[in-house]
Amino acid sequence: MAIVVSHLDPDFDALCARALRQEALADLIELRLDRIGHPGKEKLRAFVKATKKPVIVACHGPETFGERAHGVDELCTLYHDAAEAGARFVDVDWTLALEVGEVKAPCHRIVSRHEREGTPEDLDALLEEVRAVLGEGDVTKLVCHAEGCEDGLRLLRWLATTRGVVAFSSGAAGSFTRLLAPIFGSPFTYCAPAERPGEASAPLTAPGQWRVNDLRAALPPGGISQETAILGVVGRPVGHSLSPRVHGMLLKAAKLDAVYVAFEPRDFGAFLALADAPNFRGFSVTAPFKAEAFRLAGAHDEASRATGAVNTLVREQAGWRAANTDVAAVRETLVQGFHLHARARGGAATLAGARVLVLGAGGAARAVVHAARTLDARVTVAARDEARARDLAATLASEAIPWAGIATRPCEVLVHATPVGSHAGDPAELPIPAEWLRPGTLVLDAVYRPVRTALLAAAHARGCTAVPGAEWFVRQAALQSRLFTRAEPDMALLRHAFEGALAADGR
Repeated sequence: MAIVVSHLDPDFDALCARALRQEALADLIELRLDRIGHPGKEKLRAFVKATKKPVIVACHGPETFGERAHGVDELCTLYHDAAEAGARFVDVDWTLALEVGEVKAPCHRIVSRHEREGTPEDLDALLEEVRAVLGEGDVTKLVCHAEGCEDGLRLLRWLATTRGVVAFSSGAAGSFTRLLAPIFGSPFTYCAPAERPGEASAPLTAPGQWRVNDLRAALPPGGISQETAILGVVGRPVGHSLSPRVHGMLLKAAKLDAVYVAFEPRDFGAFLALADAPNFRGFSVTAPFKAEAFRLAGAHDEASRATGAVNTLVREQAGWRAANTDVAAVRETLVQGFHLHARARGGAATLAGARVLVLGAGGAARAVVHAARTLDARVTVAARDEARARDLAATLASEAIPWAGIATRPCEVLVHATPVGSHAGDPAELPIPAEWLRPGTLVLDAVYRPVRTALLAAAHARGCTAVPGAEWFVRQAALQSRLFTRAEPDMALLRHAFEGALAADGR
């Protein structure tokens, strides 16, 4: 796999200076001359001589997410002069390939096609049209815009049937393909320049690009190969998830040939059907797909059977095996938190007989209810959707109350298990009015971004014991890591990775 770092700037000298400063991060350097046009053969020659990396010269127009406003004659001159100046490749749009013609060896053409309006069903037909204008030694490049995660998976599945084609998806929904494409046979992948302290951020040259430092950080220690295992978090929305950074660091520390990325499908069943390559080994499943993951899995652990919700899928020979690591993680968190809470207040240190009030009726709430029931707690459920609360309570032998009943329901433990107050929405929002919190209650918030949520701040101010969702997240991530890797995770490293991911995110 070769990493191309693509540089774009309206000033040729600034463009070259940045490319040279960052050449250590690139296997190939692409000079995007969309805003410049032809800088002159001697300037091109000087840059090629100054860098130790192979150079690609490109000048794209709006049809390829570029900004070129130059005529065909100028383009032809640019590409031929670049070849004579020592460029290793020139990137020629497929519609101009015949006009440009062959370029001077040892330079080769990358004949590229960009589909901005989506990912067609018949990718073979697109490839055949490009091949009709290829010359000897040309490299074929096909980029299709992903409207959803499924488009990216379809392109990867197709890419595996080709040979030597550079291909990936554009757009945020297909961003993961830029990391995974080399696993499926793409010889190149393209990145934006790294962000460096004290420098203005260089522009992305296409939607969905990774920064080169972020992509390199996600690679296995030995680099990516067609044997690299693919793990990931699946949810909608999922851009807020810290799982890629946390699990990614654990995989690197264990020196495993594996990557971990985020997937945001529109349809979980379609996603799972498309993720059929043997490289796909396991997924962390989050809202809103936990119940559907349960239905689609071929085998289940006890916790997922009891809750009807799945947060982990692991590929086995017979298919996908489901687990629910939330149950064990929240049970451990409740036991430890309640022990410290009781010791500080001189009460009973066991949850047996304690009144636990759970807010929410989704997969996380199901995990809490089941975990608390295994600790012999008396569990009550409240959700804004009262029908879902009643259904959960009936399934897991607990009691349901209307949302307004929270104000008058006494409890020793309150667990919030909805997304309210997270960075995916409004972090300042409270799931319930602060005055509904009773002093002396242990309050656990499933939200882990921010670590100190508005609910936990209100609980602390009301004289409650506040337990952050970060503790739950770290514990369930450790259990997932064990299922993915069959090795004991380094808990100190896991906590460090979580804290580092929060800091990097500025939250």
